[in-house]
Amino acid sequence: MSEEQKMTPEKEEKEPEMALHSDENSSVKSKMNTNKKVNSLAMIFGGFVVSLVVAFLIFYGVAVAQVKNLSRTNFTLKSANLLHLPIASINSQKIFYSDYVDNIQAMEKFYKTDTSGEKEPSNDEKSDFILSRLLINNLVGQVAKEFNVSVSQDDINKVANEQIIPGFADRAAAETEIQNRYGWTFDEFLQKIVYPTEVEKRLSEKYNQDHPADDSSNEAIRTQALEILQQIKDGKDFAEMAKQYGSDGTKEQGGDLGWFGRGQMVPEFETVAFSLKKGELNSDLVKTQYGYHILQVTNKRTTKDDAGNDVEEVQARHILFPIQNNSGEAFRNFMNDKLKTADIKIIANVHNPFEDLFNTSSTNPTANPDTSNTNTETATDTNK
Repeated sequence: MSEEQKMTPEKEEKEPEMALHSDENSSVKSKMNTNKKVNSLAMIFGGFVVSLVVAFLIFYGVAVAQVKNLSRTNFTLKSANLLHLPIASINSQKIFYSDYVDNIQAMEKFYKTDTSGEKEPSNDEKSDFILSRLLINNLVGQVAKEFNVSVSQDDINKVANEQIIPGFADRAAAETEIQNRYGWTFDEFLQKIVYPTEVEKRLSEKYNQDHPADDSSNEAIRTQALEILQQIKDGKDFAEMAKQYGSDGTKEQGGDLGWFGRGQMVPEFETVAFSLKKGELNSDLVKTQYGYHILQVTNKRTTKDDAGNDVEEVQARHILFPIQNNSGEAFRNFMNDKLKTADIKIIANVHNPFEDLFNTSSTNPTANPDTSNTNTETATDTNK
């Protein structure tokens, strides 16, 4: 066998091996190229993400700075609304800057369209009023959840139909007036004013139901009033007893209320007064929202009104023994305590409306600032 013939099988055996190595090299090179592409894409994508993060942080930082400076540019308002930026918080619940500005603008619009001549509050006064209302509304909402108190849309619609719309020709007229005076739609007015008012009302009712008033102190007042009434029946001078036990501005005049006609006194008092004869002392106490009254009619007469009609008038005197409206007072104290212990943070460069409240409370333990019925006051004072 020739050398050439001997060499041929060896070549045949080595050629597949060399081909295999060639394929492996190609595969490695392909993987390396792929990895380079992936790495390049990763670097590009990573750079893009970093750029987005940096851009967002810049955008967020600028928006926060604008909010702190109370800017009202379109950029600030849209950014604050998009990012849900707060102006303050109460118990970690945010008071959104967009809500604050919206209420401020509604208040400003009201005074611009007001023709009554009412003096417009200063910017600080507007801010204090609006921010305090938003904080208290939020606090009331938190407490309402604790008491499982809620207000449905049907409840809100009922208030609108029974209490708001009847004051206008129809709903369309109400919508037009609200839009012109505050820049709000009718539904926005219901949600911003009526809803929180109803929540507070329901919460008050629930609290009073769960915490019945202690009327023992009022019963003691009634007992004292009955004792004084009996002494007068036994001959004690009414005027002298009024000076000694009276509690209102009439005490120095012996309880004299002067002359009055129908419709000038609360119904319970008026009914008894016009039923008595001249000089007659009522045999029992008269209870009104103010307390227990010892009542005596000292004179009666008939006069003429502007139309020439006969008008009956009486002259009377009384001794008032005031009672406390324990249920309302208890709820006010309860909410005031909640407010005093609330964690309030003011984030923007704006005055804390409760700063003086806390300072006063810390130096005067008997101070009892009234924070209830804030929504009702808002509806009548800033949304007339």
